Amino acid sequence: MRKILSSLFLIITLGSCYHTAPDPAFNMTLVIKQDSMVTLLTDLHLADGIIATLKDRKKPTEHLSNEYFDAVLQKHAIDSARFEESMRYYAFHTEELDDIYDRVIVNLSKEESMAIPKKETEKPVP
Repeated sequence: MRKILSSLFLIITLGSCYHTAPDPAFNMTLVIKQDSMVTLLTDLHLADGIIATLKDRKKPTEHLSNEYFDAVLQKHAIDSARFEESMRYYAFHTEELDDIYDRVIVNLSKEESMAIPKKETEKPVP
């Protein structure tokens, strides 16, 4: 998860430099729509979380990052070129990326709340 977040931070940081230049050309046929981008990024962060838990168990995980990334892209029927162009577009359009990540955070919070076991309410002792 840290690698993806670090990469996204780098992309956003570099993307902020684009504002001083003319609007770059984007291949809009490759740019993933916001709703699809939200589900894709949610799944990528979930996969990254799985890898992070495996790292805590001292298992080698270097190969898993690429496999999970490829599996998530395949699940969403998206190739890496389309993902990269979409991230490039959203890095330039940071307001849209902020909206996307607000929704990703909501999705991840829902997933987390479902994963945490709910405590049964204790019955009062008679």
